[in-house]
Amino acid sequence: MTLLAYGSLLGGLLSEKYLGRPEPRSELNTASLQKYKNMLDAWGDWSLFQELLAVLQQIADKHRVSIANVGVRYVLDRPAVAGVIVGARLGVAQHLTENARVFGVKLDADDLSMIEAVLARSRDLTLIGDCGDEYRS
Repeated sequence: MTLLAYGSLLGGLLSEKYLGRPEPRSELNTASLQKYKNMLDAWGDWSLFQELLAVLQQIADKHRVSIANVGVRYVLDRPAVAGVIVGARLGVAQHLTENARVFGVKLDADDLSMIEAVLARSRDLTLIGDCGDEYRS
């Protein structure tokens, strides 16, 4: 059995747009963005997320791709993942050409080590339950 992963880019939070920015508050004006921010808060804090973005940017620069490309590639390389569903808002945020660049990225041992050093300091998200558990009462 394999997984189709969604939410890998946290609704756009996992991007250059949020690197070096203060923690967002009111601009997260959709239920989806608020859910991703809540998941991020469960994973760690904004400071740790900034460290992850900085590492991903360093790797992205090395491979001449975006933070999103590195994030998606990392998820695609997990043994249980068969594919990643990358959201698009037709006419608003499609990023078709940009998203296709993920297939030209090969993360090496140094890249993985840098990412995993940050991830090792995050919280274990298995504590929150299964997908959608946050909606159950």
